[in-house]
Parts: sequence; structure tokens; C-alpha cells
Amino acid sequence: MIQPPCADIARSLLLVGRNSVHEPEREKRQALVGLITADASAPVGYVSEVKLCRTVRELSQTLQGQAGVAAGLGLLPVPLLRYRREFLESLHTTVFSVSLVVQARRRLRGFEAPEPGLRGDVAPPTDAAGLDRFVAQHGDCWVRSVQLGGEVQGVFTLYAQSREEAEAVVRSIGLTLPLEALTLSPELGSQLRRIRKETSVNSSLRVRVFGLSAPPAVGSPDELVALARDFGSLDLDAPVVLGAETRGYEELPELMTVFEPVVANRDLFRGKGIEPGLLRRRERLQEIGNQCRWVEETCRLYGQAPEATLLNQARQVRADSAAIDKLAEAFARSASSPLQAPDLPALLQGSPRLLPRIRDGQRLGGEGGEPFAFRDRSQAIQRRRRLWKIGLNAGKLIDQIRLTFRQESDPLSDHGLPNEWTEEQGGRGGDDRGTLELDLDNHECITTLNANTGSGVDQLEFISSDGQRLTGGRPSNGGRASRWIAGPQEVVLGFQGRAETWLDALQPVIADFQDALRWEPVREEEDP
Repeated sequence: MIQPPCADIARSLLLVGRNSVHEPEREKRQALVGLITADASAPVGYVSEVKLCRTVRELSQTLQGQAGVAAGLGLLPVPLLRYRREFLESLHTTVFSVSLVVQARRRLRGFEAPEPGLRGDVAPPTDAAGLDRFVAQHGDCWVRSVQLGGEVQGVFTLYAQSREEAEAVVRSIGLTLPLEALTLSPELGSQLRRIRKETSVNSSLRVRVFGLSAPPAVGSPDELVALARDFGSLDLDAPVVLGAETRGYEELPELMTVFEPVVANRDLFRGKGIEPGLLRRRERLQEIGNQCRWVEETCRLYGQAPEATLLNQARQVRADSAAIDKLAEAFARSASSPLQAPDLPALLQGSPRLLPRIRDGQRLGGEGGEPFAFRDRSQAIQRRRRLWKIGLNAGKLIDQIRLTFRQESDPLSDHGLPNEWTEEQGGRGGDDRGTLELDLDNHECITTLNANTGSGVDQLEFISSDGQRLTGGRPSNGGRASRWIAGPQEVVLGFQGRAETWLDALQPVIADFQDALRWEPVREEEDP
């Protein structure tokens, strides 16, 4: 006997019509009747998985557990599965993103309506106009079976910007994890943190839990792994739909012939065999659009105007996506009318990559003291690191420099840099000369550095793009006066140098945004 809430969920979904192309989350009128029974073939019980995904298609199929993908129409046009689509979109994957999925799923039971027939008050369409009315009212497919239960899903996404970067990320993962035999081991949390530390691309960790009315908070890889390992023993008091199988109405004998124009149009969107359809190309455009937004936002974050080709590509992505959406609306209005795929120029332009040159500016000072570095310089732009505050202690010379940075938070790191931190270089002498705080919201940055140096740094003056000044120290007899001025597309990320009892040497670390944009081709044949 089917018990609520499972009974209510099954009855509300099975046999209900959907439009698999346009607004699939919306229910259509029910055109079929049939007996709803327990699905004896549906797998039940707990299963866990760790999987490496190279494309958004592979990621999507992994997150939906492949249930109902091979049979029926593929993607899941069921309202309660909207949470998976929204979760996938929240990851903001790009064309070359690499994702490690950690998930556990507990299937409680499955239900099906195996032998439906047309309702007595629904007449089979006999012409194109009747077919269009049928699809408008009942959709082009119906839900044959559902599986109910709960799941925890965590996605560790590494945002590579190029094919070469993605391959390097996979190789780095392979040095830590056995890619051919990934398992939900107790060490997985620490392994994820190690991968994050040893790769040079930006990353994120997102986790969602379903099936529990009060899901626990998960904020770290270790908590994710622990919850996934324990998920099979939890009481699922708020089950959701884990998988669904949809079938096209053409499988009914009385609709088989008349539905042929609808099937042809549906194949245009959903693809046929290994040929990708417009919906897959729509996903590709979204990936390119995500990367365009990241590059544009990063440029503006550092006060740099994005290149015209980037803005043009972003507009073209929106236009191409709108063209596919418009065609889907045309399918909803008249599913029988032959449709033709639009040209999609954005796919030919490819995906943008931001590669500012990180270089050292003029070195000021001598050779005393111990060296200090600008840490993780190769990852600074990926992490969107910015110099926020500069403080000085000084008397007759510069005794100490304090540098405060901000960057995007790292959800996988429990030992690395926080998203805000201060580094102190030099000794404890001198007087506090105050702190220059840059207005990062308005892209304020250091544009001029004046110095007087001998064997050490005797005097410093920092000038910001908004005219703020911070000065300390005194010029020495025989000292050398120096001035460094940033170029129009140069941004001071921080400083390196030498220091011990006082500041012996200082050198700006610069990001040069001139000619920093590259384009990576998007190859459809690489998409499995």
C-alpha cells in the first residue's frame, strides 16, 4: 500500500503532461489515465558516489543520478526536480570547469504508471491544428515513473579558464585521488583541501541536502563527507523526487503517426544520438556567459575597462540564448510547424580567458634583512586579491610596513589565507604614521610610490588614485630619491622586499592588464 507523503507525491506527478522544451517545470493537463503501482524494478536503499565531471552535461547527469535518463526523454521535466536545476545553475560552471561531486542518495521507493491510455474525454488529434492544441494543453510527454527519497550533494568546482588549465587540474587531482576508483573515504575531506591548495585556479564548494525537514548545516569538506557517509541511517521525514522517467506521447499507438512532426522538432532541441541539440548548446552559451561575466567583473574590480570584444561576446551570448528561447516559445505555440536551428555566432567566438601579466616593479633599497614575498602571486587574480590598507611605523627610517589584503573567501581551506589578513614586515621601532585605507568599492589603488633609499628604505610616500597620501621616514644624506608611477593598465597587487629590524627593500608587484584577454575555442566534439 502506498503511504503518504509518498502517495501524494506519486499521484501529483504520474501521468501528468509536460512540455519537454519550453517551461518543463509547468504542469499540463492530464491526457492519460492508468493504474499507479509500486515499481518493483526501481532500486531502493543507500548509495554513495564520488565522481569527476569535465562538462556541465556530465555534471547534470551525475547530480540527477542517471535515473530516467536513458529511457524516455532525458532531462527531468518535473517541478520538484527544479531544485536540481537551480543547484546546477548556482555553481556558475564555465566551459572548462572541472567538478568533483560527492553525493549520497537514499531511495525509499518507486512508483509507475506502466500502461496508460487516453482519457475518454481526450480525442486523438487528426491534423496539424489539432496536434498543436493537444501539445499546448497536454505537452509533448508525460511522467511514467518516479523515485522518492533523499540526498546530499556536494560539488567542488575548479574554474579553469582554458583546456590546458583543465587538463592540469585533472592531473593535479590524479596525484591525490585515484581517479579510476573514487570512493567516499574518511580521508576525502583532507584530500579535497589538498587539491584546492595545490591547484592554481579559483574554486567553490556548494552543498545541498534534501529529504530532511531540518537538514544539518554543512560548511566544510569534512562535514560533507561525514554527512554523506551517515546518510543511509537518517530518518527521511521529507522525501523528494530523486528521479523520473518521461515518455513521449508518440509511444501510444493512437498517437504514433500524428506525433511525428513533434518528435522531429523535439529532436532539434534535445538532440538525437550523439548529436547535441539546441538545449545543450543553450547550456554551452550559459557557460560562456558565466565566464564572460567573471572576466568583466574581475576587470572592473581592478578598475580596468573590459575590452570591446568581451562586451560584444557577452551581448552575442545573450542574443544567441534569446534566439533559442524564442524558438522554444514557437514550439510551445505550434509544435507541428517545422523549426530550423538558428545561427549561434557566440559558440564560434569561444570562451574568454583573463591573463594579466604579473611582474615586479622598480626595486627600492638595499640587500640587508630577510626576504619577504608576495604570496601565491600566480593565483592572485583568480582569487581577486586586492591591496586594501597600508600602514607605516617610522622614525628616521621606515621601521615597519603593514599590508592588509582582501580576496575571495576559500571555503575549502582551514589553514591557508582568510579572505582578509594583514602582513607585518620589519621591526617594532618608530612611531605609527597611520594607515592609508583604499576605497575598493570605487577601485582606488596605489598609483605612485616616492622613496629615498640608501642601504635601507629611509623614506616612503604612497599616493593613491584618489589623491590620498601616506608618508613616513626622513631622507638621509647621500640617499637616492626614486619615483615609481603605475601605467594606465597597471595595478599594484602588493609588495615584496627585504626586512628585519627595519624595512631594507621594497618592490611593488604589478598586474599588467594590457592585452590580457585570450579566447579559447569551444569544441563541440569534446562534449561527451
